[in-house]
Amino acid sequence: MKLLLIFVSIFSLSFGDSYEGDLSAQEAYDMQKEGKAIIVDVRTTLEYIYTGHGEGFINIPAYDWTYVPKSVQTRVKSAEYEIKNSKVKEHKSAMKLYDAKEVRNKEFVKEVMQAMKIRGAQSVILVCRSGPRSKAAANLLSKEGIIAYNLEDGYIFGWQKEKMPWGGN
Repeated sequence: MKLLLIFVSIFSLSFGDSYEGDLSAQEAYDMQKEGKAIIVDVRTTLEYIYTGHGEGFINIPAYDWTYVPKSVQTRVKSAEYEIKNSKVKEHKSAMKLYDAKEVRNKEFVKEVMQAMKIRGAQSVILVCRSGPRSKAAANLLSKEGIIAYNLEDGYIFGWQKEKMPWGGN
């Protein structure tokens, strides 16, 4: 995840943003209610399900992650370390028990266009947890000729903080 955020930041600084701009949660909510735009949540399916989502958000992940577990021997050693040292809460190396691999959703643009067509929307507002992934997705869509906006500060620091309607967790 950190690598993705670094890449997105460097990419944005190097080439600039090509999407329409950032919207506040209220602006996004109003555009959605007026039928001018759909709101696409680019977070992973697990984030969408377990941390909730805003009213009317359509989950189309831009990226997902696969996790391949290391050997059973490695995982048993990790469990033994926790038992021996009573360190389950501070055991940071538990993340090292899996090889994480980012997987790009190759159907992302097509699925967004399909959702826009179904809803009859002329534009799309992208949202992620805090902003970087949705900015990257907005740039990608705008390069495909789609009118795309980014939800300023994302779902957690924008939508929820502004007390917009949400639920689902």
